[in-house]
Amino acid sequence: MDVADTTYLLNSFIEAIARITSYALTDREKETVVQGFRQFHQRLERISSSSSLRQLAIESKKRQEEIAKCHHDGKTCPQNAIRGFVKAFLVGYAIKYGFDIVPHIVSLRLFSKPSLLLRSFNRDTLSFASFLSAGIGLYKLFLCTMRHIHGGKGSDYTNALVAGMLSGMISIKLDRNRSRRAAVTLYMVSRALQYGCVWLFNRWVAGRQHKEDAIRGKAMKRAYSDANMTALGAVHRHERGLRMSPPAAAPAAEPSCRVKWSPEAADNSKEAKHEDDGMANTRRVISFIRNHTPTALVSLSIAVVTYVLVFQSDTLPRGYMNFLCQTSGYERFYPGKGPSALKTVAYDVARSHEPGNTLYGRIPAGVTTKKYMENFPLAQDIIPALSDTIHHDYAGCGVFHPHTTSCQRGALSSLRHSFPVALKVYVPLNAAVLLLFKRGKLLKDPRGMLLKLIKSSARSSVFFTLLVVGIINGSCAMRALLGRETYIGYIIAGLASGLSVLVEAPSRRVELAMYCFLRALESGWDVGVKYKWWHNMRHGEVVLFSAAMGVLMTVYQNDPTTISLTYHSVLTRIFGRN
Repeated sequence: MDVADTTYLLNSFIEAIARITSYALTDREKETVVQGFRQFHQRLERISSSSSLRQLAIESKKRQEEIAKCHHDGKTCPQNAIRGFVKAFLVGYAIKYGFDIVPHIVSLRLFSKPSLLLRSFNRDTLSFASFLSAGIGLYKLFLCTMRHIHGGKGSDYTNALVAGMLSGMISIKLDRNRSRRAAVTLYMVSRALQYGCVWLFNRWVAGRQHKEDAIRGKAMKRAYSDANMTALGAVHRHERGLRMSPPAAAPAAEPSCRVKWSPEAADNSKEAKHEDDGMANTRRVISFIRNHTPTALVSLSIAVVTYVLVFQSDTLPRGYMNFLCQTSGYERFYPGKGPSALKTVAYDVARSHEPGNTLYGRIPAGVTTKKYMENFPLAQDIIPALSDTIHHDYAGCGVFHPHTTSCQRGALSSLRHSFPVALKVYVPLNAAVLLLFKRGKLLKDPRGMLLKLIKSSARSSVFFTLLVVGIINGSCAMRALLGRETYIGYIIAGLASGLSVLVEAPSRRVELAMYCFLRALESGWDVGVKYKWWHNMRHGEVVLFSAAMGVLMTVYQNDPTTISLTYHSVLTRIFGRN
């Protein structure tokens, strides 16, 4: 149906509506309504001339071409960008407002102070909503612009990269909260590194696979060559194919007849076997990298975090430091004084490495742990927890398990304390994930999903408990093994405790690896700034966020299968299908 037919039907429809409406009105109202319909009808006839119809057809075709080029059906480019901006602003504002209000609801403060409802409508909420909406709306706008300017087959890599970088550069400046801006930047950098490396790895695997296919095809061609087939006594290539009648009976072979390979066939067989061995080795390397990279990344990250926690605790953000002290379990002996206890250990290790120190961190025989540490800096924070009669071999043992001289009993005590703490963390977390993302499965199979929830929570709690015990009490094992206090002992304890991630499901190891890597990256950077190995660059987070968003959007736009299903669904909800 063309534009003229559509206009004719619209005319008839308007006339029918005018006629029906006239019967339901008085004479005066009838004349007014009918006159309005007549004026509208006359205007429609004026614009329904052939030139106007051609212009409408041209504009409609242009709009369809624009939509086809940018892949957002039913919306023009400005509409797509504006809708994305408005939707993201409203959602971002609601999310930030909800995060501010929920703690007041849980603590029941909202009922005593209703003014908190209005207090959350503040500049910080507006700043976060502006950042989120600008990032999404500008990305859609810049992507459409780049498609019109750059265009061409296979050019969406460049389009998405440029659009992501420009939108990230502008949007991150709209968030005035520096701590949140730094956290978001680090998160985006870690995700960009993760999926960027996965994308490069997949490209490398695809290249190797293409090479293997070419080698295999070449080997098959040689294997079925005339020389090989003749050496095997096979049918000549001119005699291959379908036959309408059975072939003539072959003459009986002599009993002593043996099939012999030609020299060329033997060489081809050896070469093909060598190529197959090379392809098998490549597949083993690929499988090893895929299976063990998350575990290695967790171990390295935990080693970095352990070193920074014990020896560079002043570089950690206060909130993160308090979280580590509380979850590690040893702070139960020093309520609110966990950082002081760690600084005491760091002081003792540093003193054991001083020239002329022959104790190497050992507490002299006959001296109680309390007496040994009474002159330490910050000793007043930990002395009350120490016994007047207990003697530990090392000051570190006295700090981490002051109630017993046995490192084994200290480890068991940490196990009993850490597991319930881990359950309190993982049960609500897994329950929230189940309710938010798996409601359909929960309604279909409530019993099965609840069993999975219990299993997942228990598994994660075991991982967390082993991690804590490995870091805190693993240092005791390293002191006993090395016979002294060393920096390397804590690093090895961190590496070994990171292997506890093997308890977790393989699907969760990657997420844990990225979380640990994010913290290790932040901690390592802050230590480098402290020792002036590098410096914080002005607008550095803007550059990092811009580059990270460019990489992430490039992968998301062009190779979405690289991204995990959960994270891809989140990105699709945020950025839509472009």
